[in-house]
Amino acid sequence: MHTIDLNGQWALSPRDSKAIAPYCTYFLKNPSIPCTLPGDIHSALLEQELIADPYWGTNELDIQWVGQSDWILSKTFSVTKEQLASGQAVLTLTMADTIIDVVVNSKKAGSCNNQFRRFRFDLTHLLVVGENTLSLEFASAENAAIREAEKLSYPIPYSVYPVSAKHRNLIRKTQCHSGWDWGPCIMSFGLYEPIAFQFVNEGFIESVVTDTKKLASGAWEARIKVIYNSSMDQRLPSIAILGKARQRSNVDLTTGLNEIVFTLMCEDVQLWWPAGEGNQALYTLELAIGEQSLTKRIGFRTIEVKTEDDADKEGRSMTFSVNGRDIFAKGANWIPADALFSRLTGDRYEQLLQNCIDANMNMLRLWGGGLYEMESFYDLCDEKGLLLWHDCMFSCSMYPSNPEFLANVEAELRYQIPRLRDHASIALWCGNNEDLGAISWYEASKNNPWRYVIDYDRLNEGTVGRVIQELDPTRQWWPSSPSAGPGDYSDNWHNDNKGDMHFWSVWHEGKPFEEYYSISPRFVSEFGYQSFPSLSTVEEYAPVTEHNLTSEVMEHHQKNDRGNSIIIENFSRYFRFPHGFEQMLYLSQVQQAMAMKTAIEYWRTLRPHCMGTLYWQLNDNWPVASWSSIDYTGKWKLLHYSAKKFYAPSLPIAYMKEKGKVEVYVVHDKITPLTNAKVSVKVYRFNGEKVSKQKYVLEIPSQSSTHVCTIELDKNNIDPRTMFLSIKLEADELYIEDVMLLDRPKRCSLLEPSLAVQVEKAQEGFAVTLSSKAPAFQVALDAGNRKGTFSDNLFCVRPTAQKVVIFKARQKITLKEFKESLKVFDLYGSSR
Repeated sequence: MHTIDLNGQWALSPRDSKAIAPYCTYFLKNPSIPCTLPGDIHSALLEQELIADPYWGTNELDIQWVGQSDWILSKTFSVTKEQLASGQAVLTLTMADTIIDVVVNSKKAGSCNNQFRRFRFDLTHLLVVGENTLSLEFASAENAAIREAEKLSYPIPYSVYPVSAKHRNLIRKTQCHSGWDWGPCIMSFGLYEPIAFQFVNEGFIESVVTDTKKLASGAWEARIKVIYNSSMDQRLPSIAILGKARQRSNVDLTTGLNEIVFTLMCEDVQLWWPAGEGNQALYTLELAIGEQSLTKRIGFRTIEVKTEDDADKEGRSMTFSVNGRDIFAKGANWIPADALFSRLTGDRYEQLLQNCIDANMNMLRLWGGGLYEMESFYDLCDEKGLLLWHDCMFSCSMYPSNPEFLANVEAELRYQIPRLRDHASIALWCGNNEDLGAISWYEASKNNPWRYVIDYDRLNEGTVGRVIQELDPTRQWWPSSPSAGPGDYSDNWHNDNKGDMHFWSVWHEGKPFEEYYSISPRFVSEFGYQSFPSLSTVEEYAPVTEHNLTSEVMEHHQKNDRGNSIIIENFSRYFRFPHGFEQMLYLSQVQQAMAMKTAIEYWRTLRPHCMGTLYWQLNDNWPVASWSSIDYTGKWKLLHYSAKKFYAPSLPIAYMKEKGKVEVYVVHDKITPLTNAKVSVKVYRFNGEKVSKQKYVLEIPSQSSTHVCTIELDKNNIDPRTMFLSIKLEADELYIEDVMLLDRPKRCSLLEPSLAVQVEKAQEGFAVTLSSKAPAFQVALDAGNRKGTFSDNLFCVRPTAQKVVIFKARQKITLKEFKESLKVFDLYGSSR
């Protein structure tokens, strides 16, 4: 089979150079610029300095013309007589964004209209021996959406953000490209996956899906179904190999689509487990039919989502169970890692997903306003044991239900579901993000709800749900997030007794962090609290003159209308007001970590009633104030360091749901019990003097939440404004310690800790040793723009013990450079 490599450099030009001249005059005198594919048009313009960096300052506003214009990518290539005679010339485009005419030698071969589909074009009769020109003519998706809106007989509403492209819900592309309450409006164009151009003689493999079943003998049966598109009636050799099992045969094919099934018996199989539960065993599947071949990796495991009615029939569980073992889901929500998709690299996926493992996560929710991700993303999730709650790509909108739109969505799913379903990491298919609830958001849908309920049902149940359940009956279909489950239309923003819940009363409604104690959820798939990034990241988008929370640039890089006001308001609710810009950045991250710790630790004590928490959100797609725990540069916010602790497999937890009464628990996720576990609760004054100590020796059952004790402050003469608690868990080699302030920090009589810091080289980077004269709370280390992570962060330093933290660098850095970059913050110093 002959192939021609069309990846690499193409020529980029505007369709109308005069139309864009008010913004860019370069193309009036120059025909084109180079553009690399896979890649995107904005990045090509940026590389040639024809647009300013959209992530700097307010430049996002100045580059909107790019997405509102039409562009052409073209490439010349040679075809030999031998190639042309060798078979059908097939061009395959995937992740083609979005409205594109494919033109060969000035003749249209076809078009694309959905970023999430695979398009194949037969170019055989358009090619000539010798030089050929292939052009990809991109029409503005923003303008296409406006034209679609003009055709509507009634409005189809959608969420609008500070900078937004109109009617993004009418076009099948990444929804957050049009702007979100954490992301920029950059209506990207491009091809984000490699182009395939083959001269196909025999045919090609359309899809391969594998179903595995454990047999009574202990072996596993793997049933591999192949859809093969044959160019003719023919007989071809075939082989399938999975682990030690193989099947070889000749298959008789007819012209068009053929189904071929291999059944392999796999012995001595090791199971695939989520992170923290066991190894992630993966077996390579090798498949060949004639000249076509592919490989993928298969994990043997069972997975189900248990939704069982409570005894009183009032509630219903939601528990992920893998290989018969119930799993407490611990993780976050994933958004696209960049607004410019040419920057979605394997290295960035590796770093972000490893950061999840490092923070003791076992699940991510792939959010419905982004994209069906690149293959490397899923491969890494399989390797690392990160379960995926997988939304389909619909979010916060009403959507059309006309036959053309539904047919386009069905084609999208008939490509994506077979492409992805063999990944062991995918745990659940979800129809959308918040579309069901969104019916109650907009005036149009509130005034005529049944019209939009019907549209929703036709799309979500009649198309998305129907196709997914047909193509992948092995996984749970979940209609929406949040949702009480199939066939149940409860309000899961406020109903906490079944299904998954989105709980936003603290952030959006302005309620205190203690509101997290008011619910007893079964599974919380969205909740969050914002913070600013660190100063080194702010410097990536704002000059020093803009280093003020109410400056134009700082407000531009806050896409939530009330975001900065909410953060500042809660400073005064919980803390003494910080002095200076950098202390505000620090305290915002302390506040964010405090909010998520309050929620997650309490909900973990509710297991098995509550069996999952996925906070919003893991990452950013540009430098911004947001709900993320890892900022755009890859730097861990204090929340991510806190997540490493509150998602630990075994954890002592103390909370005060009722004023003056502290409850102490131990949660333990492992399948082996903690024997002879020692829990100590100590009371200290803020000068470091120990007041009292209580010690408990317990047997902690496997996969449990165990109540240790109740401490009543009044009965124990504990003054919450002058004292604090230290809680410690010891068992075998386990040693975990935490502290608890007993009142809002602003009311606590903290003392000057007089922190001393010593830095020296260590085997894996640098050792930072801290000591204090009085207890120092919420101590945070910051290495500026030096790439790396600390072994611990956001901790307490007490006078009786030094604290040693290792900084593991991801770049070469000298001791002198690290010392100059290092900053140390603490709660007392933030307001002084």
